[in-house]
Amino acid sequence: MVAKGRSLRALLVLCVGVRLCASTASSCTNGAKTFLPCELTFSYQEGDLPAGVTAYRDDLLTVEFRSPEHSTILMHTFWDGGKDLRVRFSPTTAGAWTYHVVSEIRRFDNQEASFTVSDSGNAGMVNIANLRHWRTTNKEPHLWLAAEVPLSTIDPPILASWLDERKHDGFTHIRGTLLTGGAAAKPFDAKCEPNLSYFAALDERVLAIAERGFTLDFVLADRAFVQSGWFRDHDMRDSIVRYLAARYGGLNVTWEGIERFEETPDSRALLRDVGQSLKKYDGYHHPRSTDARDSASPLLEDGWMNFLIEAVPDLQFGAVEHQFTQEPEIHVVRATDPNAFRRELWGCTTNGEYPSISYESLQNSANVGAVRAWHEILSGTRHWELEPYFDVDGASAVGLTEVEYLAYAAKPGIVEITLPKHKYNPVWVNPVSGEESPLKDYKGEVFSRPTPDASHDWVLEVPREGLKQSMRKYYYFASQDPPVQEVEIDTGKIPFEIADPGGDEINARVPTPYQVKITRANRATRRMNYVWWGEVVASGQGARLLGVGPSGNVTVPKELVEAGADLNVRLLAINANGKAYELDRVYRLAK
Repeated sequence: MVAKGRSLRALLVLCVGVRLCASTASSCTNGAKTFLPCELTFSYQEGDLPAGVTAYRDDLLTVEFRSPEHSTILMHTFWDGGKDLRVRFSPTTAGAWTYHVVSEIRRFDNQEASFTVSDSGNAGMVNIANLRHWRTTNKEPHLWLAAEVPLSTIDPPILASWLDERKHDGFTHIRGTLLTGGAAAKPFDAKCEPNLSYFAALDERVLAIAERGFTLDFVLADRAFVQSGWFRDHDMRDSIVRYLAARYGGLNVTWEGIERFEETPDSRALLRDVGQSLKKYDGYHHPRSTDARDSASPLLEDGWMNFLIEAVPDLQFGAVEHQFTQEPEIHVVRATDPNAFRRELWGCTTNGEYPSISYESLQNSANVGAVRAWHEILSGTRHWELEPYFDVDGASAVGLTEVEYLAYAAKPGIVEITLPKHKYNPVWVNPVSGEESPLKDYKGEVFSRPTPDASHDWVLEVPREGLKQSMRKYYYFASQDPPVQEVEIDTGKIPFEIADPGGDEINARVPTPYQVKITRANRATRRMNYVWWGEVVASGQGARLLGVGPSGNVTVPKELVEAGADLNVRLLAINANGKAYELDRVYRLAK
């Protein structure tokens, strides 16, 4: 196809904004490359807009891009000041592309043009595969390792060097917040229109990240922005989400909702609305979730999210949740002490999760070194197939049956792992430095060795290197079906009971003890992990985390106390073999 007239071609101009320098997106009609953002600009004139519409609030123009294989991607425009509407788009394959314009502005409507895309060599956008793992558009396995950065406040020169360092460390994602309410510069002005200087500065940082090949994990808004009232009604939320999806959805991104959603009143309904808007306006259908104080899992049943984020430092939580869900899960690591940091980093890994590292954690050079060691180890595994492995003592582990196993001993001592009988090539790895200590090849069923020393934690790799090499030739991605567990809910088969709270009432005004009692002690119950959830169904807010572990004290969250009279307590647990159980009780809340 060709353009119907010279006027449209004259309007396809390079993205303005000299301040972006090397981070400016190219024009789609001149130099477009696969998986790198390019732009089209449509400049309307006085009198072009239909009566009663505005360039920001109304969806005035969409562009349908058609690939050489005839697949289509629908992109929306965003207003960028004056009389400019822009489309930001990343081609997904090399070759001849065409696009078709649909617009309420008559002289743009039904226009068509073609352009050529060259291959950048980039792997493509991140998407879900193999149930709980990740791959890129070219179907290569993707190792998620995210670093958080204060997008709206970091100086561009500092960001540039920081990004180069993170690339060297092995990071593949950069996580940041798009809309901040606490800074001096606000994202929107008194007329509820975008503050263009705010977004120009944000673009400078975002495009610099995209240019280096990172995936961008976007928390849409922090708590201050949400609490300021910008999300107070559907129409306002919808306009904001459409604007963000148009401006940034053409990049390699994931959407991560709002900051610590549990701390925002009625956040479940808000996020359901935001999630539906993202599904409507995001032409690439990027992965969707939300940031959480504890976990996003209570919102799964609403149907808009397809991966999970959790930030509970007690690693029992991730171990249990992995057995009750079927989505990829990201664990936010916030520990700053090096020993605690490594335990959290490796603990989430052996739980079957992927790490997202806080900005504060990376201020410690020891933690940066630990991340490098982690990346070096995981890059050599079939990480896209590893799942928690429970035939181990003295460590937690993940494995791919009969192929390789990776164990983490948080405390020095004897690590014993039961294996199918084959020849293995075990090696100890120091998670502080990445230094390796190979062992003699092993052939047997029970591998039992003490850690090399007692000075720190250790990682044990137990691969079958020959098999791994041959699998690279014959297996492209998923060599085994990912495990999905059937949860035991029959109380007659559950080997524990809720000892506390006793009775049928909980005093919501004071801390309440909780405790589990084992009713059938055996080898499987020698090690149990527990997670306690509470929900007032009438509230519609979803469940809230009450506690982790076999015993403790809980204060019922305020939002649950105010919502109703009956508290549904759900106790989730796994035993030493990974078997999952669920036990439910209902309590009356005494206020």
